[in-house]
Amino acid sequence: MRRITREEYPIESLHRIVNGVTFFKDLIHTDPSQFELLMSVTQFVTADHDEIIINRGDDANILYFLLKGQLAVIANDDSGDVINEINPGEMFGVMAMVLNFKRSASIKVSGRTALLAGIDYEHFNNLEDFTLFSQATKISFFRMLTNNIRWTLERNKMQIPDHPLVAKLRTLPLYTGEKNTLEELRFLHHQSHVLAELLCEWNDSLNSGSWKEY
Repeated sequence: MRRITREEYPIESLHRIVNGVTFFKDLIHTDPSQFELLMSVTQFVTADHDEIIINRGDDANILYFLLKGQLAVIANDDSGDVINEINPGEMFGVMAMVLNFKRSASIKVSGRTALLAGIDYEHFNNLEDFTLFSQATKISFFRMLTNNIRWTLERNKMQIPDHPLVAKLRTLPLYTGEKNTLEELRFLHHQSHVLAELLCEWNDSLNSGSWKEY
């Protein structure tokens, strides 16, 4: 991957492109100054066809959004078998990032080229530090993470409704306190970890064969 240049993507062009990602789009409308800060720390990179952008076993401190192109997820580097695809507008690497795990799969460009935006988790993980991003922006960030992981779990539930972990998913509480508070931020931060751990447990049960659908 390589950093893009202003000649390739002028700032006005980037603004239009990231408008397709809900997190960026919401900030554009609710807090333009926070949006500009986000743009200043976001890593915009491009990659060519068949280029590996993430290797299995890499650190997972960056959250990526695919802005243009198509990506393929490869579980085993030796076989090269594609187990999933990533489309424009989608984020990836959430579970490993939240749990501070190594990447569990490799990802390569399957289309001609790809444009990605990367955000360092370090900017959001400290819930007491608002020197860069505000409390409201961090709440929006963790809402995005929890919604993403929960949606993945809901899709898993639709595919395997009898999986034992479905009952555990149903018991997870929803936030009922005052919105846009530090209390909500702490809840969402904790919930993202709980959901990520549940997703990891689900994946492990399938990969190990400890649970089978009959």
